[in-house]
Amino acid sequence: MAQIELLDVAKAYGRPKRGQEARKAVSDLSYVIEDGHFVSLLGPSGCGKTTTLNMIAGLEDISSGEILIDGRRVDDLDPDKRDLAFVFQDYALYPHMSVYENIAFGLRMRKVPKDEIDRRVRDAAKRLDIAHVLDAKPKKLSGGQRQRVALARAIARRPAVFLFDEPLSNLDALLRDQTRSELKILHRDLGATSVYVTHDQEEAMTLSDRIAVMSRGRLEQYGSPFEVYHEPATEFVASFVGKPRMNIFTVVRTEQGRYALPGTSFVLELGALESEEVRVGIRPEECDLRSPQQGEQPHGAVIGVEPLGNVSDVLLSVGEATFMARVPGFGSLAVGAPVVIGTERARLHCFDTQTGLRLRTAA
Repeated sequence: MAQIELLDVAKAYGRPKRGQEARKAVSDLSYVIEDGHFVSLLGPSGCGKTTTLNMIAGLEDISSGEILIDGRRVDDLDPDKRDLAFVFQDYALYPHMSVYENIAFGLRMRKVPKDEIDRRVRDAAKRLDIAHVLDAKPKKLSGGQRQRVALARAIARRPAVFLFDEPLSNLDALLRDQTRSELKILHRDLGATSVYVTHDQEEAMTLSDRIAVMSRGRLEQYGSPFEVYHEPATEFVASFVGKPRMNIFTVVRTEQGRYALPGTSFVLELGALESEEVRVGIRPEECDLRSPQQGEQPHGAVIGVEPLGNVSDVLLSVGEATFMARVPGFGSLAVGAPVVIGTERARLHCFDTQTGLRLRTAA
């Protein structure tokens, strides 16, 4: 397969105005996508993830930097010279062609022998359970089947790298979950290097060997799903990855050297930090709720409960802040009930109030 290297890759649009730089859609990306890895480019709309994918594909020129595939610089090569297969969000199928012809089209353009084309098309269709619709036109297919045709077309190419631009976003929730599972199995079977653009953190977490979290054209963190979730490098990563979102709030150092949420009795032991103020994050599932003991000051009160079956999300008012806690079962706390919030120091995440960078994991 292939290893992909991005070395200080940037993309700017428009001509710079006098005394100003051109607007950068992507700024100085540098990381390595290992051979056979599945890497997701994750972030909100406008963060530069699709632009990055298009630069790897050759659909967008880079403004600076280098892109290498297996050590060979490719950023000056046309897309058809990079040995890539692209699966688009909108399927990009030819409506006048049958499923068979859509899958075979790219192979015919490359003058692959007819017998080999037939073998590859039928093998790809069998893998994706669409062999029974090879004679049908795309308009006769469901959304899930059309996406499978687009995947089969890419598989039949046998490229060095697969590129996916939000391929599941047009599917309904149930079909999206099913297709995501199939895609994970397919990657395991093919072992191909894959780059996958998504704004859906669940897709990124379940599919990926590595995740590149992006914001405003910059790389916030590049790491495994475990690292991105449990050791977020920035406050942005901490708030973006995780569902429900991490509770993040500002605490102030007290005279006793502890840190308190202003206007509340909620006090945390964070260890030795230089900052007077610190941004602290606690994931909802790591908040332990209990009723205050006699004479104990509550941290806050319940303002809402959302039962989800095996768990419940409990919305809390803590001073001027709003917290979310995820508890087992349907929960026994009623709206208005006072609560004490418990959490282990090792589960706290600390960030600089100015830069948003991770300070340390309190332990």
